[in-house]
Amino acid sequence: MVAVFLLAATVRGEWLLLVVLLGKSRLQLWYAQLCEVIEEPSGHQSLTNRSGEGGFSLDRYKLQNVHLVIGFSLLTSFIMFYTVSWGLQWIYYIKRRDKPEEWKCQPDRFLTPDNERHEIFMGSCNMALGAVVSGILATYIINGGHTTLYYGLADRGYLYLVLSIPGLFLYDEASAYYYHRMYHSPLLYRWIHKAHHRYGCPTAFSAVAMHPLEMLHYQAYLAAPAFTVPLHAGAFVGVLLYIYYYGMIDHSGIRFDSIWPWQEPSVFHDNHHRYFHCNFGANTKLFDWLHDTCRRKDRIYGEHIFGGRGKRKESSKQN
Repeated sequence: MVAVFLLAATVRGEWLLLVVLLGKSRLQLWYAQLCEVIEEPSGHQSLTNRSGEGGFSLDRYKLQNVHLVIGFSLLTSFIMFYTVSWGLQWIYYIKRRDKPEEWKCQPDRFLTPDNERHEIFMGSCNMALGAVVSGILATYIINGGHTTLYYGLADRGYLYLVLSIPGLFLYDEASAYYYHRMYHSPLLYRWIHKAHHRYGCPTAFSAVAMHPLEMLHYQAYLAAPAFTVPLHAGAFVGVLLYIYYYGMIDHSGIRFDSIWPWQEPSVFHDNHHRYFHCNFGANTKLFDWLHDTCRRKDRIYGEHIFGGRGKRKESSKQN
């Protein structure tokens, strides 16, 4: 569980952003000292702080020395991504491959070698993309850019703080459900989301193995509250970490039981990959329950049966 949690913190490229939010003042001091070190002997600042051709200046957009932050973001993300994810692969998919019935959601199915290589490649590319975006956002915040996050527990009252946590969670869950379901419309599924459903029995690498446009879309709605809604930094980070953690759990292909009342076991989302157009929820089945899109045993599902409710077995026999 600890390993999955650490992987979750890095796999979407948000590692550095989380560090910034948890320790902004200290990181600002460290960052200022680092910027002094990279000044040129002549007293002029490095190229990252100068105006470029046409008067463009990174300072103007609060992105001075962004290359340092992106570099650190990429380094930490790649180290954690490969160390932890390969660890899970070794423990389950290699060492226990001969006993899949003991741990695997789909014990009779494994990805082909070609799909395994593809998910690692796509996951790595998207993790790098996320790390770059995260590094840019982190640099912007470090340099004093606008954010609606606050750090004092009592700044907006304790009631607001307590209520903001489930409010943010419901926002993230609703966004995940409706955007996910949108990507399961015939056109978007065919051109974008089908890339993610290439992995019918996913592993941890599959969590971010998707079309880059979809990756950017998900990262955008998850990061948006930090710039639009007053939220305590700890609450924002806590909810974000949980979402990332469960995103790894439900893509792992490993049977994990639910540990919270609202959380579904990992097989819930694994069935989404197995049956395609059902079980759209990310962390709960609340919205699937509201819209009747939970997978049901009395219905038939398939890649070309859209809508989320499957096809009644009786009607399929008649047809």
